[in-house]
Amino acid sequence: MKSINTKIGENLKKIRKSRGLTIDSLALNSGVSKSMISEIERGLRNPSISILWDIANALKTPLNYFLKEDNLCSPTIYKMGDHSSIDGDGYSFHTLMNFDEDKKFEIYFNEYMPNSQTETSFHYDGVEEYVLITSGSLNVHIDSEKFTIKEGEVIHFVADKPHYYCNETGNVAKAFILMFYSDSM
Repeated sequence: MKSINTKIGENLKKIRKSRGLTIDSLALNSGVSKSMISEIERGLRNPSISILWDIANALKTPLNYFLKEDNLCSPTIYKMGDHSSIDGDGYSFHTLMNFDEDKKFEIYFNEYMPNSQTETSFHYDGVEEYVLITSGSLNVHIDSEKFTIKEGEVIHFVADKPHYYCNETGNVAKAFILMFYSDSM
């Protein structure tokens, strides 16, 4: 099994080349230095989520594409722990299904600790988020609007505007998030 740094580097190089980009042009578009991109591609660097986020947005590629495994045979059972997890300050994102280039989506299972908030983020044009709350309630802030979503409810929105998730309760909130990437990728 490949190390995560090797996998990220190989996938980054593959998509960069498939888009006909040089390291210089990717560095210019992403704000990440040429040396950092080169070291990531060679598996020498363990990039932060912020750096991968900047590169993914410049490439108009889902973040999980960097963690994508080689093609899998059907049928496939997906379970938590099979793929990567991202831990933030009071929240965690568990990848259930990595980005599938043919189907244009990926699925996460997220947990938000009491009184926690994610960082503000936004995606490129054509990205949609579907959020199904399975436990507790969660506030979704999109631009200047706040939406409270409760257990059993789904919110769907175009995710190219600044947004973040906030659990303002004393209980853990859990949600499945489906990220859909339109054909405009």
